[in-house]
Amino acid sequence: MRNPIYSIALLGIVLASVAGAFAMWSETLMINAEVNTGEVDVAFTDWMCSDTGPDPQIPNSQFHNEEGKDVASCNVDVEILDEEGDVIKLLVTVDNAYPGYNVQVYMNISNIGTIPVKLYSSSIDGVNTTALAVGLLTPQDTQLHPGDTHTYTLDIAVLQDAAENGSYTFEVTLVFAQWNEVP
Repeated sequence: MRNPIYSIALLGIVLASVAGAFAMWSETLMINAEVNTGEVDVAFTDWMCSDTGPDPQIPNSQFHNEEGKDVASCNVDVEILDEEGDVIKLLVTVDNAYPGYNVQVYMNISNIGTIPVKLYSSSIDGVNTTALAVGLLTPQDTQLHPGDTHTYTLDIAVLQDAAENGSYTFEVTLVFAQWNEVP
């Protein structure tokens, strides 16, 4: 049989230990965090065709326009705006073209977002290569910082095998991505 005084003393020690633990002073620190992301946003901000007078001809070819004829025309119009009202698709219309006609469309692309961007990819799809030669000239360094603008040039040449009264369509796509994801 145990000594009751021993049991009471043991109980007293346990209670004193527990009471000391509850009497410990403490302070808790917390952090509230908010992360706001930026925006990748580019748009066409200006454009024009090189045909503003006598019809331009394919350079270094048998075609010429010494007489200064103004037969064909090139127009650029807005085709699609995004939900913010930014121009994201242009419609280039070349009318009354003929073999030898060569026009450039100059397009200013601006970074209207908050994140630097680079050209990730570009494509020209649907070109009838027997009738047209189409090329896209891009800046050597395609990185655009917020507020910066680069000029891209679309070159369209009508070739000898183009059909009289023919109609040709193609689509140019430019994809921009945040700068740190483009090699």
